[in-house]
Amino acid sequence: MSALAALILAVLLAFSYKIVDITIRLIIGRTMYRKIENEVIYIWGTLLTVSAYFYEDNYVFRLPVRYDSIVLLILITAITNIFISRYSGYKPSGIKNILNFVMMYPIFEEVIFRGMIIPILNKSFPVYSYFEFFYTPVTVPILISAFLFAVAHLQYYRCNLTSIKFMLFAFLGGIIFGMISDYSLSIVFSVLLHMEFNFFSVYYSKKRAANK
Repeated sequence: MSALAALILAVLLAFSYKIVDITIRLIIGRTMYRKIENEVIYIWGTLLTVSAYFYEDNYVFRLPVRYDSIVLLILITAITNIFISRYSGYKPSGIKNILNFVMMYPIFEEVIFRGMIIPILNKSFPVYSYFEFFYTPVTVPILISAFLFAVAHLQYYRCNLTSIKFMLFAFLGGIIFGMISDYSLSIVFSVLLHMEFNFFSVYYSKKRAANK
């Protein structure tokens, strides 16, 4: 696969939620769409998981192969998540939205950005690292995946100062999660760390709301 084709596929995957959302709306119409609007995430996630199954070179269905050298990075990321999630700005409301935010979005986003996009880009872009962080390589595919992860957040939110902050957190998190997934050849650690960050984001938002 050429670098251009790999990049186009990566962009399509990055915005797959919006593509699925628009397609369903066009097929069934607005009236019927409103009845299943909250279920689109599950349709999207199912399609992603099935697609990942048929793409052999993915990190989705693998347990970590190597992780001895990144244990410290994982630990520091887990601790850092507790503190920086306080400033994330995420404020999901309602039990279903909170559960999706804490559990479903981390799983589906890791499947896309770390589980599929990085392996796809690894085949077409240079995989040597320009620099290392905690002795873990940061490659071009990891940076591209992190950038797409950040920009893709605009499919959930409007473009404003708040969404820019979301994108900054997503870009930095995308680099760290990408490093961990690419090194371990699995998304297990990145899914857990992503869930942890989102969980504490909800915790702090509820805590601030209760103190007002």
